Amino acid sequence: MIRTELDLQPIMPFTRVTAARLAAAASRFDSRLTLECEGLVLNMKSMLGLLSQAKLPEGRATLVADGPDELIATQALLSAVGDHRA
Repeated sequence: MIRTELDLQPIMPFTRVTAARLAAAASRFDSRLTLECEGLVLNMKSMLGLLSQAKLPEGRATLVADGPDELIATQALLSAVGDHRA
């Protein structure tokens, strides 16, 4: 399992274009990919899931990748969000 702290403030709130881009990037991988923040867990492979949370508190979240291709999935999603590590 790989956990990466992110500052998503520059891309918040998620628009449908941003959510679609992130969900498409996440869906290419077998690993479970989530954004976690204060007990909230968003499925990165779900555009609707990402859009359901219009704004994460302070834009900070943890990208969690768990599975056989977690390293490459983490790298791809960091690239998709503009590598805004906290």
